[in-house]
Amino acid sequence: MTVTLSIYIDTFLMMRIDLYKIFALLLLCVAMPATAQRFSVEGGDGRAYTYLEDYRNAEGINAVIVVYGTADKVLRFTAPSNRDITWYTYDDVLNPLPSTQVNNYSTIPLNRTECGYVVMHDDKPYYLYVIDYIKHPLMLSGVSVQEGVAMCDVVTLDIAGSGKEMTYYAFNNMYPYKVERDIIIEYNTLEWNEEALAYSEIPQEVHLKQFSATYPVTAPLCNTVFTVKGDRFLEKWNMLQEVATDEFVTVAVEAQAKAVQSYREAENEIDRHPEDLGGSAPVDIEFNAYYTDAVTHIEWQFSSDANFKNITHRYNDEVLRFTFREDGTVYVRLVASSVDESCIYECEPLVINIGSSSLEIPNAFSPGTIDGKNDEWRVAFKSIVEFRCWIFNKQGVQLYYSENPGEGWDGTYGGRLVAPGAYYYVIEARGADAVDYKRSGHINVLHSRKNRKASSGDETNR
Repeated sequence: MTVTLSIYIDTFLMMRIDLYKIFALLLLCVAMPATAQRFSVEGGDGRAYTYLEDYRNAEGINAVIVVYGTADKVLRFTAPSNRDITWYTYDDVLNPLPSTQVNNYSTIPLNRTECGYVVMHDDKPYYLYVIDYIKHPLMLSGVSVQEGVAMCDVVTLDIAGSGKEMTYYAFNNMYPYKVERDIIIEYNTLEWNEEALAYSEIPQEVHLKQFSATYPVTAPLCNTVFTVKGDRFLEKWNMLQEVATDEFVTVAVEAQAKAVQSYREAENEIDRHPEDLGGSAPVDIEFNAYYTDAVTHIEWQFSSDANFKNITHRYNDEVLRFTFREDGTVYVRLVASSVDESCIYECEPLVINIGSSSLEIPNAFSPGTIDGKNDEWRVAFKSIVEFRCWIFNKQGVQLYYSENPGEGWDGTYGGRLVAPGAYYYVIEARGADAVDYKRSGHINVLHSRKNRKASSGDETNR
């Protein structure tokens, strides 16, 4: 009994030890973000910016700090433990710098910039590079749009000012790394909203890594003001510089061409609702033009070839309704231009495929059936643009006439079903492919036992 109890106690203690280990690891993970920053700047005006901080970096650089002057400022290193902390510079790793250590942190006066520092703690090196912003100031005095060049696609800005590059070095090599200033160019443009079918004004931002006296940006599609401001360091220190142009009047153009096809619902029409534009003629399509502010002229161009070498039709309507009555492929594009046609935009062509014609004529049907199957005489057709149909009885009496191939004869005359038997049809039609159809023949009317109306006494076919 004593042995068993001892085993239980030992097991319980081991479990508690494991739980304590897990709890300690969790605390360490939670504490990591708070102790992750090792290098910092204290004192003076407080203007310091940690540009880079990566303590897993094996290239010989763990942090880069940009300061605004050095007056009354000190560098601080916070260590993982209270063990000794020693400071050196990149160019002298034999002679330590005078420093002050309290518990787990150490400070030195910030006497040198454009300089790399090495901190040794617990036999591990940490690398810091310090840059003085005052030696590389960004100065913005104005911005204007460069004239005398085409501005359909690109607008070039002339930025007056200066901003010397800031560089830092890793301890392991002497390759210069550039500090990105993040200077911002702001302006407005238009963006197509497919859901709303409209152009909407949106803000644009271009981020410059370094100062540049000239910089090209995508030409705006609306009148706007270009604003240049920066950089990230001045913004951090509430010293942001900002310059702007006068209102820029755009000449850049863009357009959208949209097509909506109307469909017939006659089930006897072949290819009446294709996936793409076209199908069975006649095809009715409404073309809609949407365009940006600088557009003053639009033109719909129709062509039989994809390269538009042979333009067959030209229209200037914003909304164009067109009926395609001939078979073949037609290419339609929208061309938009500015007032002096200095900027021209051509939309991707819309492709309309009109099928060749066909006409199939049934020879029998059973009108008046309850189940509605085969109870109407209809032709099956495709791309028929002209159509006339007559139906006669044996005595030559006209029982039916239509100019719509989508319609059919229900087997009645004068509101009553005709008697079973043979009837005669005549069809004259023309296809979208210029094929002429002249057809005639017999229709056999069959009456089912399930007819809704009795045909007794009907003398139509006698």
